[in-house]
Amino acid sequence: MRMLRSVVPAVVLVIAGPAGAGDPKVLVPGDPPLTQDMADDYARLAEFRLGPAFDRIGRDRLTQLLVNDWKAGDNARRRAILADLTWWRDEFPKLARADRERLAARQAAQTADAIRLFQLQQWNDARQQQIGALSNLQARHHELMMQIIANMRPSGRYVYNPSSGKYDRWVSD
Repeated sequence: MRMLRSVVPAVVLVIAGPAGAGDPKVLVPGDPPLTQDMADDYARLAEFRLGPAFDRIGRDRLTQLLVNDWKAGDNARRRAILADLTWWRDEFPKLARADRERLAARQAAQTADAIRLFQLQQWNDARQQQIGALSNLQARHHELMMQIIANMRPSGRYVYNPSSGKYDRWVSD
């Protein structure tokens, strides 16, 4: 009887096949769910668009980014990903080889422009931080000089002398 309990499930698995063998692996449930097939197709699309720059990201990191986007529940981002996937699955295979190469060259140029703009933005941000730091230093210098002047001023005052009609007597505070 014991042997029958362990053999029967194994036989059922062999006959029926693994559960969900035809179903794609669901990474994130939802409407629509993010599947492993979608992540793989999106990785191929990113590899086509980015070229050698894709190697720095890698498939695993891109899949994790997709999972995070899907879990965040941002419907606009989901629609953009789904639109890219639809284009990749439906329209890209229809393109001729020359069109694919032209598209890849244009995307490489756009990527280079985007990288250049990003560098310029970083340089501008660094310059703005530098200007802000110099401004803060100048303000702190002014405050320090005002404190030094206040500390150098004598602590006391002249008192009016009615007999002479002048402020001639010094009194410490």
